[in-house]
Amino acid sequence: MEESNKSLMAFSDSIQIDKNISEEDRMLIEVKIWNLLGKRTERYTMGDSTSVPIEIAEELLNSICFSLGLELRELKNVKEVLMEEDINDLLKASWSKIDSLMERGKKLLEAVRKSSPNIENISYKDTLNEIDKFFKKYDYRFFAHKIDCSIDYQLSNPISEKLQGIEYINEYLKALLIENEFCICFDKDSIIYILNSYCSDYKELLINIFEPILTNAIGLDILGVDILTLEISALQRETLLGIFRNLSKTEILVKLESSAKSICNILEIVDNEKIEYIQKTAVNIYPRIEVGLSTGNIDNIFLSFKYEEELKESEFIDNDTMDNEKLRNLINEINDCRFISDKIAMVKEEVNSLSDLVEVLNLCFWEDEALELFKTLSKEEIYIIKHYLDNKYEAYSSDSQWESKFMHYIRGLSK
Repeated sequence: MEESNKSLMAFSDSIQIDKNISEEDRMLIEVKIWNLLGKRTERYTMGDSTSVPIEIAEELLNSICFSLGLELRELKNVKEVLMEEDINDLLKASWSKIDSLMERGKKLLEAVRKSSPNIENISYKDTLNEIDKFFKKYDYRFFAHKIDCSIDYQLSNPISEKLQGIEYINEYLKALLIENEFCICFDKDSIIYILNSYCSDYKELLINIFEPILTNAIGLDILGVDILTLEISALQRETLLGIFRNLSKTEILVKLESSAKSICNILEIVDNEKIEYIQKTAVNIYPRIEVGLSTGNIDNIFLSFKYEEELKESEFIDNDTMDNEKLRNLINEINDCRFISDKIAMVKEEVNSLSDLVEVLNLCFWEDEALELFKTLSKEEIYIIKHYLDNKYEAYSSDSQWESKFMHYIRGLSK
């Protein structure tokens, strides 16, 4: 029962039992919890047995520890309460707290739905539906610590994994509500144009809607421009790059944080918890700015609008990949070509997905050949490849070294 011992230790820490408690008192408390576990196990099996698989016993114990923690953590005399009170009564009292937390959570979910920016994103929609199901099936009398729903939509500031059960759900919803209320201050079409630029597959992928909107608002605030316009031009990006180049890391972090506060003032966001959340997201932009300063390019951080019609230019969006044999044959044929123009023609004719294009670049385009191919790509195709490399560039490099050629090529485009 190693996991059970861990649960008891975590329980002791979470409710802050006096570290100097005697071994005798500690044993007494543990015996009371073990006895309670026996009763809860019997109740779980509806009186048929006090024996269950060890995995179930551990979950029941985790639930007890979580529930008692909710009831006791605010008390100063935890040890005395645990030793003197009926622990079963304490558990039942915790259920009242959980009921209150559930009511709070349902109101938060309703507020999140009402404040939604109505941007189409599968993970956002599915996550809210899953949380709705959570409230309908949350079995807090036996499994109060569990989160039996899929939460795929990513927040800009992840919720602590130390939180469990209804506490985790409520903290997630509070954070999502902050993000929603920020986003609905901006024009919906402008948000969509930014998301198109951020990731053309934003409807399908696990992205965060709030972060790119805040990032552009920060850029505009630093420039002294109306943040509600949301778009940043190429010239404005160059100005921002120059500003950041003249600042130290500490100065950039201060500027990001103060800009976030300025934006909150403009949008009349006055709640300190909301301001702190937004400032935390703002500061987290710094690592990307640091990379942008090293490459001399912040195009993928501070974004220009990209309209829906522009996305239709790409040959590499939402298309099926080739089967392995067909791809191998194509690679062999391309490598047999004597002229770069023939190689490019075959790519244009046969390659219709990003993964296939990457594989062909890995194995078929050497030295300056890749540059010739890049010159034939549309702006959207260039963006898709850049987005791919922004997520994999540091950890991945092919034998043909086309990645470095590509980064050199797009730096030339920005001059």
